[in-house]
Amino acid sequence: MENFLVYGGALLALVGAIYGYLKVSALVKGGKPAKPLLLQSLMSLGALTLGMVGLITGLILNSTTTISSGDFALSLIGAALTIFLFVGMVGCFIVHFYKKDASKELQTWSFRLLWMAILPLILSFVVMMEGIDAFIDYPFTEAIYFGSTRIVTFYALFILTGAAIVYFVADHQLHTEGYRKGILENVFYIAFPAGIVGSRLWYVIGQWESEFAGRDFWHVFAMWEGGLTIIGGALFGTIVGVIFVKLRRKELPLLHAMDIIVPAILIAQGVGRWGNFFNQEVYGQVTDPAKWWFLPNFIIQQMTVSGEMRVPLFLIESIANIGGYFVIRYAVGVGLKKYIVPGDLAALYPIWYGITRVIMEPMRDSQYIMDDWWSMYGSYGFILIGVLAIVYLHVTDYLKKKKAKDSKNAPGSLQK
Repeated sequence: MENFLVYGGALLALVGAIYGYLKVSALVKGGKPAKPLLLQSLMSLGALTLGMVGLITGLILNSTTTISSGDFALSLIGAALTIFLFVGMVGCFIVHFYKKDASKELQTWSFRLLWMAILPLILSFVVMMEGIDAFIDYPFTEAIYFGSTRIVTFYALFILTGAAIVYFVADHQLHTEGYRKGILENVFYIAFPAGIVGSRLWYVIGQWESEFAGRDFWHVFAMWEGGLTIIGGALFGTIVGVIFVKLRRKELPLLHAMDIIVPAILIAQGVGRWGNFFNQEVYGQVTDPAKWWFLPNFIIQQMTVSGEMRVPLFLIESIANIGGYFVIRYAVGVGLKKYIVPGDLAALYPIWYGITRVIMEPMRDSQYIMDDWWSMYGSYGFILIGVLAIVYLHVTDYLKKKKAKDSKNAPGSLQK
């Protein structure tokens, strides 16, 4: 019975995936949405979900590890919802961003469903993890393997995912304003590698005395040994991206483009912090697990190092960064729209991130505090840059409006 569930489930999931791929592919290539599009989508999603649940059920029943009926139910319910929501989001994403002739209604609903599924996906994933907790070996592996071959590290996977989200979020917003879809594609190809270089450079400068002085110079380039900083990556990636937009995307008002792109970097940083979770690094000081009773067990276990739980800084900073994007983009960008000038939202990014890091740095375990508190000084520098930028933008805007007003009221000027 167990083998039937494993192989039968795998086959059903494969059929559902192929059927869904063919339907979405035909739709993206220019086909008109068939009337039973929703039904076809649900059939594909249902087959894939049932197949994967059957596969998971068979694997659990085949395992020598025993779990309670309650955990078994949690694992299946969580897995079913997680797979259903994730695959559905992928479908909505593909239709929204890659179907060029999509109707406005299809564009709107695919994007809405994409965002609406995020929170339920997170909750269902937590439920699944709670159910299969007995099968998890802690700490988590740092990479995905195929046999003994490392395919990709989780840290790299989260960094890439975060960067991709920034691209699609910013590109979507510009597209809704009338710009062509994909206008930021080349910006991404230039700014992302620059961010990697900047993140390494910032780390090398901050850790020079303790890690690089006296060693062969080639170690400066040995990123595979570890040593990247998000703050350096954000700074250098932003600078290079701004220069590229200024030189090669003249149809985009620079400050407006920055207001859209720069705050979205907070999303990339929030997602990227989960790479630290899998690597079991950059955690905080020793803490009492009872204070974190509301966290899922898999987070508590992964944050337990040498028998003692550490403050999950990755989670705190992830929530702070992602929350910061919505504060800047909507609370300020929409709620305070009449009080801001172009460039303000971009300038709020270093202020928000700098304050977040100033609060977080003293909470770190001492081994993750850079030489001479380099990261802390950089955080204060970020705040200062943001404040000075806002002051400059508002003074410049005031003088510009005053000049226009004086010119209009000057003797001899045309009056309506």
